[in-house]
Amino acid sequence: MSKMTVAQIAAMHGIDLYSDHKTACPQCRKKGADNSGDNLKVYGTDRNTGEHKGAYCWACGYTLLSEEQERDARGEDEEEWNFVGTEFNAEINAQIKEQCSYDPRGYRGLSKETCQYFGVLHGFDPETGEIATQLYPTTTNYELTGYKQRIMPKNFSEPIGETGKDCELFGQFRFKNSNSKKVLIVGGEVDQLSAFQMLKEYDDRRAGGKSDYEPTPVVSPTIGESGAWKQLQAQYEWLDRFEQIILCFDSDDAGREAADKAADKLPKGKVFMMEMNRKDPNEYLKAGRQSEFVSAFYRARTWTPSGIVGSDALDARMYEAVQVEKIPLPPFAKKLQKAMAGGIPLGRIVNIGAASGMGKSTVVDEFTLFWIYNSPHMPGTVTLESDCGEYAIKLLSRKVGEKADLYETVEEKVAFLDRHRDARYDLWHKEDGSPRFYLIDDRDGSLAALKAQIEQLIIQFECRVIILDPLQDILDGLSNEEQSVFMRWQKGMTKSHRVTFININHVRKSGGGQKANSAGAELYEEDFQGSSSIFKSGAANILMWRNKDAENEFEKNLINVKLSKCRWTGRTGMMGNWYYDVETHTIWDLDDYLDRYPDKRREYEAWMAQKEEEGRDTEY
Repeated sequence: MSKMTVAQIAAMHGIDLYSDHKTACPQCRKKGADNSGDNLKVYGTDRNTGEHKGAYCWACGYTLLSEEQERDARGEDEEEWNFVGTEFNAEINAQIKEQCSYDPRGYRGLSKETCQYFGVLHGFDPETGEIATQLYPTTTNYELTGYKQRIMPKNFSEPIGETGKDCELFGQFRFKNSNSKKVLIVGGEVDQLSAFQMLKEYDDRRAGGKSDYEPTPVVSPTIGESGAWKQLQAQYEWLDRFEQIILCFDSDDAGREAADKAADKLPKGKVFMMEMNRKDPNEYLKAGRQSEFVSAFYRARTWTPSGIVGSDALDARMYEAVQVEKIPLPPFAKKLQKAMAGGIPLGRIVNIGAASGMGKSTVVDEFTLFWIYNSPHMPGTVTLESDCGEYAIKLLSRKVGEKADLYETVEEKVAFLDRHRDARYDLWHKEDGSPRFYLIDDRDGSLAALKAQIEQLIIQFECRVIILDPLQDILDGLSNEEQSVFMRWQKGMTKSHRVTFININHVRKSGGGQKANSAGAELYEEDFQGSSSIFKSGAANILMWRNKDAENEFEKNLINVKLSKCRWTGRTGMMGNWYYDVETHTIWDLDDYLDRYPDKRREYEAWMAQKEEEGRDTEY
């Protein structure tokens, strides 16, 4: 099989590697994305060497190596280069099978039975009879999409078809609906074949012949250990079906580092580490030490990050911390943003509280819409008072400034959706066609199931802003201690994954004889409904109130805002007023609203004068 260089791959797709520019990404185009034709950044020529510096797609990760990297890669172990392979179809697959064999002829101790089970093919040098290539099938949606090709001894730069991080793990197609409690993840294809073979032989020996039980699932990344976390993250849902996810990467420093990085992207509480006395599983197989490998497999220990950092590492950590962008707030909350020194940092719990019917969800929808377009961190929402469709309508209404819920008939609402087709697409999709945010819509399960879904949002989909609206619907029926446990879980997630929780809270009813909270009484942290652990856990607590029963339109839609706690700045106090414009479904900073609409300022001033007059009458 002919070898293709990076230059040849670029030429095949019409990419000029020697000029600095943006062009269409071949991989994005295959998936129907990159309509603008500028996802791939080409870095041009190195002034000193005259060599091209490669290209990279910031949307899908497709990489064309620089000439220097390509030279290095041809002599290295497997790396995470995300090449686009040569053409692949049924005819090419038939030709490959005709030219190759499942029989490895003793290569590295692998059996024909094992290789055939996973569809691994071998090409041999016609002159020497030695193995020349080994081809590992890759799948997407459990359909064959190509072969990752190993040209002996360690050249992986010439795949056939799709073999990158968007594929399933190698071997996964054999275990799609596995009922096993354990899955073993190793670093590469040869180690996957070796580990599976040793565990299968152990099961057969115990059964006194061929075991009738399902074999232990063993898989490996198709992109090497160093980039394994990307592919494991994409297969989060499949991996979450197992009770134990056992990592078995090479027992060198690079392997241990890759394993730790991968563990951070897997379902919490399920990751185990397997410790080996030899470098990798194939070393056990070649040495005839299968029993030692099996013993190490069953001795795998729960993975626990050390959590210990030497002071010599703190300098670098400081620079890392200050460079993480904050979560900005929408323009109407500019006073609040200033008090927060530019926004909300990652790794915090923020509580927002208001009385029933105050319009909490409207405020939060405004925040969410702003974050969808302006936050550097992906939002994920758990909306408990609206289903998926209702929530989408609310966001669209705000985006276009036209409240769909004010329409009375089905025909009017359908017409509303139809005329905002472009706005709908823009709201749900980024320029590259990927989602702008994620939403948990299935909320009928247990608290444990919901936590697992939120963890999936955070780990697999990399959501770093999680909005829970309202928190009390999640905690309803739980004791104070159980609520405290949930808040400890939130704290744990903020530390382990640098995620920020935005908890929307109901408040308690006001006491007898007091002004009702729903009628605009000032609120305090102790008014949060539920355990005191909620407001105590908050790095920031924001309270809002309005008099929803007021006859005056201004008073009815005027929201008072108070920051009662902000741990990172220490600033607290009243943060001005927000005004809700019902017709445009928009929240404004009151001062900005009055500046924008002078006639409204006159109405506002007349109302304030009336209030002042009523106050004087009360004094008498």
